[in-house]
Amino acid sequence: MEQTKTNTGLVYGIICGVAVIAYTILLYVAGVEWYTSPLAYVGFVIPIVIGFMGAYKQRGLQGGYITFKEALKTVFIIFIISVVLDTLFSYLLLNVIDVPFREAIMQDAAIKMEKFLVKMGTSQDAIDKAMADFDNPENFSPGKILLGVFFRMIGWFIVALIIAAIVKKKKPEFENQF
Repeated sequence: MEQTKTNTGLVYGIICGVAVIAYTILLYVAGVEWYTSPLAYVGFVIPIVIGFMGAYKQRGLQGGYITFKEALKTVFIIFIISVVLDTLFSYLLLNVIDVPFREAIMQDAAIKMEKFLVKMGTSQDAIDKAMADFDNPENFSPGKILLGVFFRMIGWFIVALIIAAIVKKKKPEFENQF
């Protein structure tokens, strides 16, 4: 039987994307309060854990050794696939499947942002301008979504650098031949 070579980044990227989507669905089912709560940020742990798992899996496939470059490539591929799947799902959920839910999220987020700005001592003019910018329907345009994906990729690249630095393991230059 012929062994097929699998791309660890691709496999773990799909697993990560599905896990993030499942977490998003749980938050969606729980309602706006949960979707916009600090608990939603726990979802950032999912890609980090799966990034480590994928890097260690790749290292295992390479005999227990992996260079920084190889680890970075594997982890960043995982993150790219995850972000793309999450973005597509979120776009469909909030712009096609349940637009009123998106509006409820935006309303809840606007209230929280206004409370935060007041707490920080921001002037009323600045608060009014921020709220006007916040309610802009262009915030969900394809261009803004792509810009958001770009900035998310930068953040996840930094996380991938850290994971790769932790997981890398150089092969000894001279193995004991005795």
